[in-house]
Amino acid sequence: MMTAAAPTLLQQIVDLLYASFHRPTRIALEIPTAVRKGQVMSNYELKNDQVRTVTIKTTNGVGVTEPYPPGDVFSAVSSNPQSLSATIGADASGNPAVVIAALVAASPNITVTVTDSAGLSQAVQIVDIVPDVTPTNIVLDLADSTFVSQPVPTAPGP
Repeated sequence: MMTAAAPTLLQQIVDLLYASFHRPTRIALEIPTAVRKGQVMSNYELKNDQVRTVTIKTTNGVGVTEPYPPGDVFSAVSSNPQSLSATIGADASGNPAVVIAALVAASPNITVTVTDSAGLSQAVQIVDIVPDVTPTNIVLDLADSTFVSQPVPTAPGP
């Protein structure tokens, strides 16, 4: 037999389950994934001549992005602040972001930890500062060039 309190109790259970899956529980960073030879690299490589702004997201227990808790304040810490700066800023859309910048030419395994005032599970990212080896100019390799013979031109020079 169903009583008048049953739908209210059922609704409370549904609300509780909904809230447990639709509230943020952890901080997540939008770091691009690097793949080398089919292996996902665990460390993020920051080129020594770049500043990276990484959007901060919050996710629920199953990894779905959820809104930030009201009034949440983020903070970022570098394990080696002499080599890598880590501060809280904003991305191009005005969302909270961690801003990382190299302070040295190269340094491996620096940990960036992002926490918040709401007590969500922190985000931890390992960063390697690497030299920027992106090609920036064109050069001719005269030492390894090849040639073939041709008849001497008949046109006079300048």
